[in-house]
Parts: sequence; C-alpha cells; structure tokens
Amino acid sequence: MSDKNSIRARAVINEQYNIESLDDDFRTFLGADGTHRLTYYVHPNDIERLDDAVYTATMDKETVVALRMVNGEKVYRWVLAVIKSYAGSEDGSRGGGLLRIELQDVSIYNEEIDSIESKYDRYMEYFSLMEQLMFSYDVNSGKLRIFMMGSHQQINFYNGTLENWKQSKLANGEVDGKSLNIFEQLCEDIRTGADSFEHELNMCVMEANNKMEWCLIKGKTIKAINGKRHVIATMSLVNAVSDASSNSMLSGTKDAGTDMLNKRAITSYVQRILDDKPNYPVTIAIIDIDNFKDVNDKYGHMVGDEIIRNVADVVKEAVEGKGVAGRIGGDEMMIMLEDFETEETIRTVLRTIRNNVSWLYNSREDRPHVTCSIGAASYPDDASNYDELFNVADKMLYLAKEKGRNRYIIYHNDMHGDYLHGTGKARTDEYLLYKHKKLRTINSIVNLYSAKGSEALPECAQKTILAFGLDSILLYEKNAPEDWSRYTIYGENVPQQACLFMERDNYIADFTDEGVRPIDNICFFERKARTAFEEFSGIGVCQAVQVLVKEYEGKQRVISFNRNTQLKKWSDSDIMQLAILGNIFGMGYKND
Repeated sequence: MSDKNSIRARAVINEQYNIESLDDDFRTFLGADGTHRLTYYVHPNDIERLDDAVYTATMDKETVVALRMVNGEKVYRWVLAVIKSYAGSEDGSRGGGLLRIELQDVSIYNEEIDSIESKYDRYMEYFSLMEQLMFSYDVNSGKLRIFMMGSHQQINFYNGTLENWKQSKLANGEVDGKSLNIFEQLCEDIRTGADSFEHELNMCVMEANNKMEWCLIKGKTIKAINGKRHVIATMSLVNAVSDASSNSMLSGTKDAGTDMLNKRAITSYVQRILDDKPNYPVTIAIIDIDNFKDVNDKYGHMVGDEIIRNVADVVKEAVEGKGVAGRIGGDEMMIMLEDFETEETIRTVLRTIRNNVSWLYNSREDRPHVTCSIGAASYPDDASNYDELFNVADKMLYLAKEKGRNRYIIYHNDMHGDYLHGTGKARTDEYLLYKHKKLRTINSIVNLYSAKGSEALPECAQKTILAFGLDSILLYEKNAPEDWSRYTIYGENVPQQACLFMERDNYIADFTDEGVRPIDNICFFERKARTAFEEFSGIGVCQAVQVLVKEYEGKQRVISFNRNTQLKKWSDSDIMQLAILGNIFGMGYKND
C-alpha cells in the first residue's frame, strides 16, 4: 500500500469474500497474489464486523468498518475498509453480486495515537486534582453527562438528557427561588450551545445531602471536525459574598484516610445506578483486611493506617476504568463494577486485588503478611435492590473468612443459596465447581484423559456440558471427498444430519488458522452458508464453537460444541478453552 495517506488500495470481492480482482496497492499490502478469500487476511475477532459491513453493502448502502488485516510481513495492521456495491458493466448494473472494497492502512497513526493517549492520561490527572463537577453535553443528541474525576476515579452523577435533568431539579425544589431565572438561562445556554457562558446560582449540587450551595458554572462550546457541537463546563463551589473559591466539591464525599469515596458517597452512587438503570448489570464486592485487629494490637495504629492506605491504593488501581471504589468502615472497602459481560472479567479484578494485597509486604520483615477476603454479588441476578445486593455480598465475605480467608467468593444461588438463607451450608459438589470454575474443568479433563484415554470421554463430556452450558457435543468425520459422517459424543435425541454443509460455501476455509470457528448466532449462516444454516437449524442449534482436528488416522474431524438456546456471545476465554477440549475429544473419540 502506498505511503501516501490519500491513496487507497482497491479490490473487488463477491458475497462469499472471494477476491475477484485487486490493484497493485492491495497486492503490495497483502504481499501475495490475492488468490485467498478476503477472510483469510482478516483477524478472527473482526470477521463478524466484516460480515455486518458486507451485509449492509449488499443492500446498496456504502459502509465503513475498522478491521485488523494481516499484511505480507504476517503482521496485523488496522485498516479502514470502505465497502460498497460494484457496478460491473457499462450500464451501471450490479456485477453479479460483486462488492468494491477500498482499504486505508491507519496503523501509521500509532505514534500520534500514543501521544494523544499520553496527553489524555495527564489531563485525567489534572482533572482528578481539580475535583470539580464537569458537564459534557452533545448539542445534536441532547445528551448530558455530569461527572467528576475524583480519587482517580470517574464518578458519574448524571447520565441522561438535559431536559430530564432540568425538570428533576425544578420538581424536587433543588434550585433556590431567587436563582430560578439564572438556572433557566444556564439550561438555555447549554441547550443552544452558547459560545461561552458563566453563571453563579444557589442550588443543590449533590443529590445525597439536599443542601443548597452557591456554585459557579463556566462553560464553552467546542466544534468537532465532523461539525458537531459539544458543550463542556465545570462547576465549582464559591462564597457568595467574597466570590472566593470554597471547599472542594468532594468535601463530604471523600474518605480522608484513603482518598476513596466515603460510605455515604459510594452507597448513594450505587443506589443511583440501580435506580436509573433497571436490569443494568452491576457487581459489588466487599473487601475486608484479614485479622486487622491483631495487626493493630501488635504493630500499632500508625502501621495499621499505613496498611489501610496501601490496600486502598491496590483496590483503586485494580478498579480504575472499570468502576468505583469506596471505604465503608475501618478496614472494609467496597467496589462497584458495571456492565461486565462475563464472570471471568469480574474474577480477574477480584483476583488482582487478592494477589496484590498479599504481595504488599512480602519482602519486609518489619511488617505483617497482609491478606484480604472478598465477597461479591451481582444485580439483577442475585438481588432486586441495593440492600439485598449488599447483604448477599456481605454474606459471601463472611463465607470467605469461614473458608480460611485470603480468597474471594462470588455468589451463585445453586452453590450458596442455602448458606445465604441460613438453611444449610454452602455446597461444594464437584460438578458445581466445574460449572463456576471452568479452568478447573480443563485441568480435570486433561488429567482424566491422560490417565484413562478414550474411556474417560463420557465423564469429560458431562463436565464440559455443565461448565459451558451446552446441549450437545457432535463429531463430524470426513470419510472420503465430499463424504462426511456425524457421531454424537453427548446429547439426547439429536436428529440426524446429511452433513452436506461441510463441502459447501467454503465452510472449512472459514476456520481460523488455529482451527476454530465460533458461531454466536446461527442466523449469520442464512445468507452466506445456507446449507449449514438449514442443517443446524434443523437440529435446534443456535450457537456453537467448532474445532477442526486436522488429522486423525488420516481423516479430518470437526468437533462442534452446541447450545440450543441463544445466550450471550462466546467469550474469548470460552473459545480458547473449548478449542483445547475439542482437540481432546477429536483425537480420543472411537467411532467403532
């Protein structure tokens, strides 16, 4: 591809992604003759975005998508791809379902991006020191966000429309009567995107304390490259008599000993999230330093205070960018994580906190070995309101202490329901542990297979089904050219298949180089692999992860891990773990 940013590499593809023709720039970028399908060069995690873009282009709508494509040096580079329908004849008619794709390599901007990210980090630090409320308003969409960069955390106080914020302030009497006209003018300046404005008024700044305070709001409107206008503003407290700056906006919300939010502030924050966003995924975790009273008694309160500050730093660093953290008691802290798709991402945060706390004083003889226990629960799965959610997480904290401390426990009803309600102990059934700790499943299956070989596969299959929420595990084996057979490793009454899809629509070619094909929604096949769509729909499969076992006694095999219910997208960790299991099942299964 040319070094000139204005030059685009061009190619023509069909709806099956076969490259029909390409120019010299495209050929130079690929470093090959271009005989492979386009999907061969696209990063596996970006195939779905490419699918969506191609589908949009087939509707005669030009679309732009960012992709990672491997170049001739076998290095993935970010490109912008413009895809549109291609006129293949002089009269302008469509050329038999052909599409035109233009690429521009954007990896050349990496240094500039790194510089921008560095500046961004510095500005965030500046904002954190300022401790002022910040307003961000999109003039085009009417969306308003009020937040604060305090305690090295972004704390959202409002996220909605300007009109709703205005009406809420007025309806709740949170604007002093003498400041109503100024408040109306403030809202109008924000709404219309005034070039600059400055207003001083008496109003309730923090919803939690319902206290009227004089505040100064300064703002201006900036215009982006795309022409859209954005209002940015800051709010600071002032002395109405002297016009001098008053206390920090975070006074009353900040824990002085740890620079975290205090109990009232973080409680109010979590409650507001739950109230404003019903069914929005939120996880809270309560963290307690183990045997802290003994530490205070032996080393003194000054060392105790130092330990609390250092543990708080560990917690804030682990949570940064993922949620907020606060101190809710002497040695107790609470974090809130929001909108996480998988439990594994939550586990990663909790594991980081536990491990880093344990390493705090690992090499110091004048300090105790510090550990912590953590209990976690999630809304809306585990509770319907904040009080219930806190209670569940608190019970899991106590369970973690009962089990020996220095650990975290995430609530699962099937394991901890009896303990929570006081009707029994926490269950530790082997299969329940496999369900909630998938890495243990992998280790168990590998060990079983190593010890027993193919005899262990039925038990391994049961563990896999439970751990990953599967309905069936199927094996496809190639007997001869265009001749495939199917065997059921696990599954009840799975209808037979003709297995014709394996040799159609370049099905095998779309597996990644690692031999994996995740299918998040079988409906994606309806357009590009019709035979596969019909066969999998016919047996009730909605999602699958398929693993290509390239050689088995001279034969090709594919293992398909299937779900009959549409759930969330497969996580990267699920795909990786099933790829390992697929090779075990593929190599170990005997079909005689």
